[in-house]
Amino acid sequence: MNELKTENLSCKRGENVVLNNINFSIKSGETLVVKGRNGSGKTTLLRILSNFITSYDGKALFNDISILEDNLYNSKFNLIGQKNSLKENLSIKKNLELWDILFNEVLDHEKLLEHNNLHHFINRDAGSLSDGQKKCISLHRLNYKKYDLWFLDEPFVYLDEVNTHLLIEKINQFNENMGIVILTSNISLPKNFHKEINI
Repeated sequence: MNELKTENLSCKRGENVVLNNINFSIKSGETLVVKGRNGSGKTTLLRILSNFITSYDGKALFNDISILEDNLYNSKFNLIGQKNSLKENLSIKKNLELWDILFNEVLDHEKLLEHNNLHHFINRDAGSLSDGQKKCISLHRLNYKKYDLWFLDEPFVYLDEVNTHLLIEKINQFNENMGIVILTSNISLPKNFHKEINI
């Protein structure tokens, strides 16, 4: 059983307090939704949990070890930010082949993209797709299997109803396999997940 928690986590940007005494605990098989307005610090929280921001007060602990001191921690999470991670001048196929190299796992991308009805776009440049299609392709990174934690920054933005429910189903499956999910959102979601905090 894994556990990720924060203890009195606070962070400043210059003189501005971005996060103030954030406390939560989440265990294997659970999803935490982090709610808040634009600029409330949701992305900052995910960047701290992903060790992109290392200067803060308080603690972030994975299995009671500081994430700053756990040499294996950075290999345990998959972070998908608000911006798509596609090289827009390359085809979807080329982008996905680059991910195979990055994640050291070869997937049957065309078959997996059938779930989003995007397989017939696989040879098109990423820059030619709509925002919703780009979001679906970016979320395709969740098919790589080696992670204990998913950090998802506004994952439902740009998704239509069908793809929203497909993402919820994927999160549910990851939880059933004892994965931990932390996602941010400033919109109402069609499902109540295990835990929610407002920042």
